[in-house]
Amino acid sequence: MLSRSAERVYWAGRHLERGENTARIVQQYSQLLLDLPSEVGVGWHELVEIFGAAGVFDASDAHNGERAILDFLLADANASNSLLYSIRMARDNIRNSRDLLPQESWENVNELYQYARRRLAFATDGEDRFDLLSDCIGRCQQINGILSGTMSHNSPFHFLTLGQSIERADMTSRIIDVAAAYLQQNERLVLRYGSTLWTNVLKSVSGFQMYRQYCQPEVEGLAVIDFLLNDSQFPRAVRACVEQAKQTATALPQSEHLIHTLDRVEHSLPSPLPDDLDGAAVSEHMDTLQQRLAAAHIAVVETWFLPAA
Repeated sequence: MLSRSAERVYWAGRHLERGENTARIVQQYSQLLLDLPSEVGVGWHELVEIFGAAGVFDASDAHNGERAILDFLLADANASNSLLYSIRMARDNIRNSRDLLPQESWENVNELYQYARRRLAFATDGEDRFDLLSDCIGRCQQINGILSGTMSHNSPFHFLTLGQSIERADMTSRIIDVAAAYLQQNERLVLRYGSTLWTNVLKSVSGFQMYRQYCQPEVEGLAVIDFLLNDSQFPRAVRACVEQAKQTATALPQSEHLIHTLDRVEHSLPSPLPDDLDGAAVSEHMDTLQQRLAAAHIAVVETWFLPAA
């Protein structure tokens, strides 16, 4: 398999996963702002911080309000963190990999892009936002179903899965990181409204029902963090993503360096969580985790995508 072909498939997986997660997070964050009183201090700018795009947004001199932030995260075709950009990049990579991927995946991602290009500008208004984002999530899941259900599980599929797993783990860590920040800034109010906050955190990764089934009926902050970090059965938990990436890597040649890097990611997951873990410690753990996930991405690039010296 040519390195440039492997790279396109890898990035198709990452951008498709990033688009779905962006839609999920914006949808649930919008719901969170409706559920929490203003005294908690949850604002729209924190949504930009989830995606690690605060510096880019602040440098754009855009107004720090709901409409400007949602336009930046959803409909800005030039912002690398936007939903429309992720869908466009997934489309471009799948289009250029049509000899490796099912024809239906190209047809569906092209339809998704045309839909997003026409409609996402309206998502900045509250009326249609939830329906539009639900449509984008459903279409991304449909494409993923086509890819996982109709592709031979050989090298192209492994690179696709590798991209999805690393991207999904990174997004989950960012959600935990921003939620933990409220433990530091508004400890009294988080204790009062914590159940609402952590329920929305779970729903942003569609994990609320699985948490209730396998953990406990009460939604409690440290238990939610432990579930999203360390559960090996829930596919959007960080540990499950890393284990999936390691399993996928073993099927690819020359993967020893990547597997070693993924081992370091797994070792950075605090398990079991100490009872006295506070928001500052959680943020520190998430910073380390994100740095090691970035190192895993670099290992993928250096192993398979860069030309040999």
